[in-house]
Amino acid sequence: MERKINKILIVGAGIMGHGIAQTFAQAGYQVSLVDVIQKTLDRSLGLIKSSLVTFAQEGLIAQSEIPEIIDRITLTSSLEEGAHEADIAIEAVTENRELKKEIFSQLDKYCPRRALLASNTTALNIFDFVETSRAEKVLICHWYTPPQLIPLVDVVKGPQTSEESVELMVQLLEKMDKKPLVLRKFISGYVIPRLQMALQREIHFLLDNEYVTPQELDETVKAGLALRMMVVGVVQRFDFGGLDLTVRNLENPYVQSQLTPLDYKPKKVFELFNRDTWESRQEGDSMTTRDEKRLRFTVIGTSS
Repeated sequence: MERKINKILIVGAGIMGHGIAQTFAQAGYQVSLVDVIQKTLDRSLGLIKSSLVTFAQEGLIAQSEIPEIIDRITLTSSLEEGAHEADIAIEAVTENRELKKEIFSQLDKYCPRRALLASNTTALNIFDFVETSRAEKVLICHWYTPPQLIPLVDVVKGPQTSEESVELMVQLLEKMDKKPLVLRKFISGYVIPRLQMALQREIHFLLDNEYVTPQELDETVKAGLALRMMVVGVVQRFDFGGLDLTVRNLENPYVQSQLTPLDYKPKKVFELFNRDTWESRQEGDSMTTRDEKRLRFTVIGTSS
């Protein structure tokens, strides 16, 4: 029998956390959004409201639904309070091993025994270091930004995670029209981030050496690669073009010698970035232009 899910706990109200909270609230679930920084909590509510307004403008929800969705979200700085009666807990804090370990310890302490405990981590193998009394209910539930828009969610099973826990999470995500990808074992970055990292190396090489402008590169991808991927993905393309062509390219020493070295160090991005403040060096700096304001994605509420 399918277990009834009523309340979701989200720990971390940053870009991912507030978007995940919005997604569950839109689907009708009660949500507790927890963050120890009150300013982050206050900002998250504004971002959710802004996002919902955009959804209404685009016809994705009715304007009248917005107050109801907001009412389903409770903001709190107390994890103990937020964990009360939670059926699913999702940790969405920064990629800090010790912080995640501490949060899972608290989740295990305060969440009901029935609750699944999930991490939104992209790179850390939580199964190696988090300690709980319910290993069979611990898993990874990795969302993509903006989580209220992107269907894909990675669900990663740990060595002791039960099939029942995986099935419950998958059913929950599918009920919200998400597209869960179940990985039976952990690999850092999962699928999409690993592909993005490989692509990123070539992007920086092309920009650093001024083969194309940033704008030309984006338009090229939109007009070609992205469209083709929508039709044939990345593996079916091998069949589409013929395996013989793929093999010849892999065995061609000249083709292989022209690829960007694996140890290539990007340049332009570091010129624009201030490591001391973790911000761009000048207001308006970005990879695409130094003159106009950064792209503003209203739907996820990022400021210009």
